[in-house]
Amino acid sequence: MEQVPSTFQMELLCDGSNFPSILSNEPVQIYLKKKMIFSGMVEMKNIAISGNNAHSLVISGRGGLKKLVDGNPIYPGTSINNIQSLEDLCHEICGLYGIGVINKSQAQDKSAWNSVPYNIGDTGWSILDRYARYQGKLLYDNGYSALVIADVATQATTVLNERSPLTSYSYNEDITQRYANYEVIWQPFTTQSQTGLPPVFSATDPQAGIFANENRTLVTINSTSDQDGTLAQRFANWQANRNYGRSRSVSVTLQGFTDAGGQLWDVNQMAAINLPMINVVSDYMVTATVSYSYNAQSGSSTTMTLYPKEAFSFEPTTLYQSNPALQSLPSS
Repeated sequence: MEQVPSTFQMELLCDGSNFPSILSNEPVQIYLKKKMIFSGMVEMKNIAISGNNAHSLVISGRGGLKKLVDGNPIYPGTSINNIQSLEDLCHEICGLYGIGVINKSQAQDKSAWNSVPYNIGDTGWSILDRYARYQGKLLYDNGYSALVIADVATQATTVLNERSPLTSYSYNEDITQRYANYEVIWQPFTTQSQTGLPPVFSATDPQAGIFANENRTLVTINSTSDQDGTLAQRFANWQANRNYGRSRSVSVTLQGFTDAGGQLWDVNQMAAINLPMINVVSDYMVTATVSYSYNAQSGSSTTMTLYPKEAFSFEPTTLYQSNPALQSLPSS
């Protein structure tokens, strides 16, 4: 859900007499049990010979959504018009690159725009990612070069515990990207000369006192103008909430590609985790990244990274205990 587009890497062992003729930017499709699980383009390749005269060809690349990341759409003026929803915006921008859109979201948009401002130099993905944050929705690659719009998973569909087919697992905590205060400068429609210093909307780290002895403040500029600062406040809340949630994660590697029900492991699935050996007990986390691997020695395996659901939401219900006023956002 964080990585758009999806990526792949394959190592092909060769006898050295005839390497496969694989060209850069060549389409590639990967199948599992006669079902396509990935479609993309070859972007990098490496031919290597080791000391024991083994030959290999490694190819890697990205899915079709790379066009959103690489391209800079240009519109007349500084806005995209006739947009009523996030789905409208996704169809508008993805349509420029021939990318399909799948809307799995059941929640109504929190705001509606007729005109969506954008910044010269924005990529298609940076525009969509920004407005998805405002709407509290996820955007990710489905692996088949289509963009998915979804709500954050709220119900556990699987269980990860010491009886699961785990080959390894770990708990990770990293506070280097967290700040005591998050300040977002609002860009009002009036000019700065008329209003003086622009208003600032703020949020705080939910773990009160963790940075008590540090002047640790992250200041950003709201890249989209709004009349009352609603979006600036949401952006501040989103930053604090996401960074807090992303400071804790669980990584697991499991045998095979599918869960107990025979379904491929996928992103945006909530798992009930009970792994006391790493001090994660009765916790619920959402899969953010999924990687499938296969080699002749260990067979097939899946590696997943999971974060607390709060890492994907900007309207906290429990995180902002140190500032209850932020639990009810304006115009939410």
